[in-house]
Amino acid sequence: MPKNGLFGDTKKKYCLTSSKTCLSKAGRSILSLQAVFLSSIFCVISYAASAQNATVDLVGDSTPAIGSEESLLPMIPDIPLDLAPAFTAPLPGELAMSELLILSLFCALIIFSLLTGWAFMREKRRGRGYLLAANTALQTLQARLDQSESLLNASDQLMVIWNGPSSTPEISGSLANEGDQLPQGTGILAFGNWLHIECAQQVEQAIDMLRTTGQRFVLNAETLSGGFVEIKGSVSGSRALMQLRILQGDDQDRARLTYEANRQANELARLKHLLDAVPMPIWSRDDEGRLSWINQAYSQAVEGESIDAVLQSQIELLDQRGRDAMQQAQSLHADDDVTVSRQPVIVAGKRQIFDIVDIDAQSGTVGIATDASEVEAAEKALERMQAFHANTMDQLTTPVAIFDSTQQLQYFNAAYSAQFKLDPSFLESHPQESAILDRLRTNRSLPEQADYQSWKADFMSSYRDVDAKEHWWYLPDGQSLRVISAPNPDGGVTYLFENVTERLDLEKRYNALIRMQSETLDHLNDGVVVFGTDGRMRVSNPAFTRLWDIPSDLLKDQPHVAAVVEWCRRKFGDETVWSKLKGSVVGLEDKREGVVGQMECLDGRFLDYAAIPLPDGATMITFVDVTDNVTVERGLQDRNEALLAADQLKNTFIQHVSYELRSPLTNIIGFTELLTSEAFGSLNDRQREYTDHIMTSSSSLLAIVNDILDLATIDAGIMALELGQVDPVDSIRAAAEGLQDRLTEKDIRLDISVAENMGEFVGDQKRVRQVLFNLISNAIAFSDEKSEISIVADRNDDSISFAVQDHGCGMPASYQTTAFDRFESRKAGPSRRGAGLGLSIVKSFVELHGGTISVESNEGSGTQVTCVFPIEPKTATNASTQAAE
Repeated sequence: MPKNGLFGDTKKKYCLTSSKTCLSKAGRSILSLQAVFLSSIFCVISYAASAQNATVDLVGDSTPAIGSEESLLPMIPDIPLDLAPAFTAPLPGELAMSELLILSLFCALIIFSLLTGWAFMREKRRGRGYLLAANTALQTLQARLDQSESLLNASDQLMVIWNGPSSTPEISGSLANEGDQLPQGTGILAFGNWLHIECAQQVEQAIDMLRTTGQRFVLNAETLSGGFVEIKGSVSGSRALMQLRILQGDDQDRARLTYEANRQANELARLKHLLDAVPMPIWSRDDEGRLSWINQAYSQAVEGESIDAVLQSQIELLDQRGRDAMQQAQSLHADDDVTVSRQPVIVAGKRQIFDIVDIDAQSGTVGIATDASEVEAAEKALERMQAFHANTMDQLTTPVAIFDSTQQLQYFNAAYSAQFKLDPSFLESHPQESAILDRLRTNRSLPEQADYQSWKADFMSSYRDVDAKEHWWYLPDGQSLRVISAPNPDGGVTYLFENVTERLDLEKRYNALIRMQSETLDHLNDGVVVFGTDGRMRVSNPAFTRLWDIPSDLLKDQPHVAAVVEWCRRKFGDETVWSKLKGSVVGLEDKREGVVGQMECLDGRFLDYAAIPLPDGATMITFVDVTDNVTVERGLQDRNEALLAADQLKNTFIQHVSYELRSPLTNIIGFTELLTSEAFGSLNDRQREYTDHIMTSSSSLLAIVNDILDLATIDAGIMALELGQVDPVDSIRAAAEGLQDRLTEKDIRLDISVAENMGEFVGDQKRVRQVLFNLISNAIAFSDEKSEISIVADRNDDSISFAVQDHGCGMPASYQTTAFDRFESRKAGPSRRGAGLGLSIVKSFVELHGGTISVESNEGSGTQVTCVFPIEPKTATNASTQAAE
């Protein structure tokens, strides 16, 4: 406490204020007197100046002057009338004027003195009154201050005063309570030591705002011991005041309820904020079933504009079917407050699966929807995986059985049931492993044991093992089983029963086969040697040592391939071949490839060698003596070259002769036409018959010569097609017109059928007409009189086909394979045999276009020849090569 009480400076400041007030008023009085004094001097001087000119009645003139200043000066006694003449008497010369001035100054000083004394006395009396009033007010304030301090100390209150932003707080009063042990002095400001952390933070923030911005506050804070303190903050001038009061009785109960309500409200606000931030739709309904609150995720799920809009429109997350399903689920679980159902929900235009949880509260319901799409997908994937694994395990031929930690069977595959001939219904009842072993013993599916119980206990000890164990079962029926018992992490055991009966039998067979293979290699005439991955010899047969004359001492120590090659180089010195063979054995290439070739040894023998990589990384090299084969092959090559030369000579001869025959044939045909035209005279019937025979034979011979020249040109590879747009209809018509005489002669009718979308294709128009001409001519030759020949033209996506069919005698099956060979012909009825070049020419021209030709014939029912031309022919080079071949 300060020396003069809580407000000890008040009395001093009040006295100082009163003194300043008195001095201020005395100063104003003195200033007024100075003004009066100066005015009096001015009046005296003015009056003396006017006295020199005339005599003035002092009494009469002075009275109004004094009377005009009554409001400013006190009353002055009148001058006696008997002294007036003395004052009014004229003064002689300059001396009288100076005396008059002195007298005026003297009178003014007397007047000023009187006025000053009077003013001082009046202000003194007034100051004494102010001082008495101030003392009375100070006594009253002191009494009130003492009363306030007494009340403050009596009501367990504490006052904290800050006189400035950085001043030390002044603390008055005390807080004392039986249940609360509160700190005293400045320790009370350490709020974290005696208030809950939330309350301490709130009080400190309020004090900071009070001292910086002057914001008042009233708080109820809970102490660590459970009591409540009322804290008020206010300002008084530049001071910050904080009052602390312990609440008791009703005030404490009211503060506790208010604090609890605020805490619950804050908790509810935090909970709502949390629920609003949860990405799962959450909602609350009132007792009428209407939505009363939703979170942001619910609004987004139903694509609402805002939460308020969704609540106002009562937009439901579930459709009518989903709501009916929820009501049905609630009716099935009427005794349970929580209903869970998985429902499909349309969220943002996309169908998803949600787990709907609806909780029945006291005055309504609350619900939450959890997206279970991924969970459901994972569950289905797990089910599919389990089904797949089960199906896969059932497909295995290895029996599998899984037991849990209680030694009950949890899974078995079909092979397990079949191997031990156990009823699946018995296994599906999840029996104990002990029961299964007993049944296996009864079925004689276990190894025979002298002490079965000890063997059984030892076998079932796998439940206590950490690592897998291996058991061998030799069953009475001759089967051998390799049993693997692998402990599971959950305490169970997985058994795998591998039937190794066949494997053991295969091992026996393999060993026998190895022995037989060794005997076979030893009796082979071909040399065989096998090198391992380290390059050393593993296997060799006697033929290999005989071919290369390798001593037996060299083979004892499994020599390296380099040593073997060095020895063999004596009979064959080509370093390139041996480098390839050595590289195939010890090379480091990523891809191992075989090496094949032939070598001619120095002794005149020919050997075919082959290096073959083996699956195990080894390399087998074989040497086959092909001396006899090479000798025969060389003889055949020489003969073939001679035949090729003869064929070339034949082609040259035919081409030369054909060219030589065309000139005389042209002359014969020309002169025959001249004779037929009767330009040099008429011909009788016999002469005309002779000229017709000459013309027909010459034309046939010219056609044969032309065909031979075309074939020779094709064989030489110099036939070039003049490609252009070909109209199939025009080509058929032109070919038919060239054979009109023969058709008329045999009275044969042509039936032509052309597809509507036929169009054109790229080809040599002349050769296409020649192909059609030969086909129709061949059909006429093998058709009966008064018969019919069908010509069908069709178009596909990338090809055009011409099919010419006659109804003649047909071809025998043996002739169809050689129908397109050169000079292959057969007699057509009474007619003579042809040259056998027509179909060969057709085949060559079709293949020049990149097309194909085929023949279908049944003896006695006719023949059909089909030519297929591509829309865009292949390159001339490839087509010419194919036609020549």
